[in-house]
Amino acid sequence: MFPILFRIPLPGIGPVTIHTYGVLLVVAFLVAITVARKLARREEVDPDRMVDLAVYAILGGLVGAKLLLLIVDREFYSRQFSGILAEGGGNVGAALSGLGSFGAVVGTITEMGLSLLQAGGVFYGGLIAGVLVALWYMRRTNMPVWRSADVAAPAIAVAHAFGRGGCFAAGCCYGIPTDLPWGTIFTDSYSGTLVGVPLNIALHPTQLYSMFGNLMIFGLLLWFYKRKQFDGQIFWLYALSYGIFRFVVEFWRGDPRGTVFGGALSTSQFVAIVMVTVALGMLARLRMNNDADVAAD
Repeated sequence: MFPILFRIPLPGIGPVTIHTYGVLLVVAFLVAITVARKLARREEVDPDRMVDLAVYAILGGLVGAKLLLLIVDREFYSRQFSGILAEGGGNVGAALSGLGSFGAVVGTITEMGLSLLQAGGVFYGGLIAGVLVALWYMRRTNMPVWRSADVAAPAIAVAHAFGRGGCFAAGCCYGIPTDLPWGTIFTDSYSGTLVGVPLNIALHPTQLYSMFGNLMIFGLLLWFYKRKQFDGQIFWLYALSYGIFRFVVEFWRGDPRGTVFGGALSTSQFVAIVMVTVALGMLARLRMNNDADVAAD
């Protein structure tokens, strides 16, 4: 739709492109941190430490999202790498032409890195990496794990909603063709080149499905927060609800995401099944532990 928000001309450097996806990603982080700070006070968790936790988790999540994107969309990026290399490594390769083939390789890697920064990422990769980094930080600083996780869950949901708005602007995470009246037609050639979205074809706006779905999950988690019975309940309710939602919305996704079991399921659907299974098990376990503690008192 609107992959480029605006360009800033800088003398001697050239225009600097400000992407809509990147701006919305920054907004998502700020909103998430605001939500986390407010809920942290309710849970008697240090708000400043919660912000530090969020920064570490966000950085880990960005790396994880990009890495999984490379894995599940390896054919697209492999073709892109070969194409840039065949052309001499783009602008950077041209500037390093005196280094021969080495300059072309360096230019290609640089161009690929910029392409990845401009593209989105695979949310599950970001979620898994973010959770692992968060666990490391919480154990290092002796933060209460499940209470901190409950604080983080609504923040993740609302941040994800803003992130999907960025996906819609960029054209990534697009849907399959549709003749429904709300089908979205992407026409920007920049989006087609950058993320491979089909142009001039009505597609399911799966980015908007995901955006509104995450906002609904966010509202659901806040509703449950007032009725929370044990630590960890909100986090695993998030994992359960998002896993179910993601499994369903995957049927309308059209971008390459990898498949398992001979194409029977997308990679994301398989991860969703695992997530829902683990979430149900953890909710049952934490509830039993809580009931045992109550009985002991």
